[in-house]
Amino acid sequence: MMTIISKDTTEEYNFEESIPVITKDQKRDYSFQIYKLLVNLDLSSNSLTGRIPEEISLLIALTNLNISSNQLTGTIPNQIGDLKHLESLDLSYNKFSGTIPSGLSALTSLSHLNLSYNNLSGPIPSGPQLQILDNQMYIYSGNPGLCGPPLSKNCSANDAPQSGIEDINHMSSVYLAVGIGFVVGLWIVFCTILMKRTWRAAYFQFIDMIYDKVYVQVVVRWARLMKNAQDDAP
Repeated sequence: MMTIISKDTTEEYNFEESIPVITKDQKRDYSFQIYKLLVNLDLSSNSLTGRIPEEISLLIALTNLNISSNQLTGTIPNQIGDLKHLESLDLSYNKFSGTIPSGLSALTSLSHLNLSYNNLSGPIPSGPQLQILDNQMYIYSGNPGLCGPPLSKNCSANDAPQSGIEDINHMSSVYLAVGIGFVVGLWIVFCTILMKRTWRAAYFQFIDMIYDKVYVQVVVRWARLMKNAQDDAP
């Protein structure tokens, strides 16, 4: 088995210069030019676990990627859409979850796709390249959470992206924080007024002044209204 190390805990390296590969218990450094020319990668049926590394996008010359029949989890990285030369992609029979990345619709060379028998959910991305693939029903079979064309299952509001729900939750938190801040600030002012005699006296004087002004304005306006009503009466 060959293990590609994306980042070592004791030694960092620049992907643009070299990549260490452990094979036969020996560590070898391969220059960028080596894996840059990799066109076929088949790791199917190897009981692999974990996630697809985002560094998969470095294999820019890749035309065939087959990692089917493993135990891979997590979401399908959108960086796969950077593999512009990819003609065949098989991710079937794994445990991938989440939505299908929109980056797949950017693979203009893609002629074979298999995402069957995972835990994918949400709407299938729209794109001319995905719509011309053969056996489209088989591509997405075994993913009961998927919806939208070419499947017969329509996407409901519950299948829409969760960003709107997250925004609502975020706004609720903001309103709650503002409300708590207002109550705390009001209590601070109220307690300060109770503790400081001069502030308390000034506060009640201010309230009395406002009350007097409002009372006078109401009485004056009421008197004018009554006078106008009497003048208009026959």
